[in-house]
Amino acid sequence: MAELRIASLIPAGTDLAVSLGLADFVVGVSHECDNPRVQGRPVLTSSILPAEGAAPAEIDSTVVAHVRTGEPLYRTDQALLAELHPTHVLAQDVCDVCAVPGAAARAAMPAGAELVMLRATSLSGLEDDLLRLGGATAKEAQAVRVIDHLRALRSEVVGRVAGWPRPRVLTLEWGDPPFLGGHWIPELVGTAGGDHVLVGPAEPSRRSTWDEVNAAAADIVVFMPCGYRLGPAVDEARTLLDRIHNSAVWATDASTTFSRCTPAAVSQGLHALAGMLHPEVAPEPDPMRAQRIR
Repeated sequence: MAELRIASLIPAGTDLAVSLGLADFVVGVSHECDNPRVQGRPVLTSSILPAEGAAPAEIDSTVVAHVRTGEPLYRTDQALLAELHPTHVLAQDVCDVCAVPGAAARAAMPAGAELVMLRATSLSGLEDDLLRLGGATAKEAQAVRVIDHLRALRSEVVGRVAGWPRPRVLTLEWGDPPFLGGHWIPELVGTAGGDHVLVGPAEPSRRSTWDEVNAAAADIVVFMPCGYRLGPAVDEARTLLDRIHNSAVWATDASTTFSRCTPAAVSQGLHALAGMLHPEVAPEPDPMRAQRIR
């Protein structure tokens, strides 16, 4: 096999590559990639979304308008991508709002490059993604080791919380308007010893209303705004307390715990959820990952 040259158009792709020991072969990344192992690599994508600090409602309005007209939210620098001569390009087919969509990635493929499409919407889907990327890059054995580690972690958490009452948990991926967490998030909550309400395992996240949120009577609301770090998430969660009735509220660093279906995020997310849901038997969440607001 020729020496690997990996271009990642999605943060989760970069994180998966790093988990398989491929950091040194990543030649280009997306504008949202924040993995410290690939800092300084050429940036291949950009977004038309409002700049950092924009109100959540403004961001939502922009997304809705562009989805309605079919205009892309993300752009790929095709000239730069071609100049990097990648052997593999990592993209996703899960969410057109979160990163360069699959159709756009296919259209931008340089000659001779292999497209590795990530499709995880569940924890088993994460295993499939690891095996797919491992198979494409001769890292099958490392992929199996990562999968075994994740399965052992899940078994350990399940055993630790077994027998304890299961709190009702509602997750919010956005605050204005409220979006309910979905895909792999309900499965993470279930593994950590909670009952996820309103959205089932592998179901997509969806728009909701505050009436629906409060009617669910969750014991715990976990705020995990897509792509947010902890500080901004805490600030926004505090503005939502009047809208969330009779529930404990946690804010999280979603970028490192819930927004990506990757080994690192699943591990961090499980540890955080177990501490939120079952402080009797699990260590409290890392204060750099989660903070209780109420």
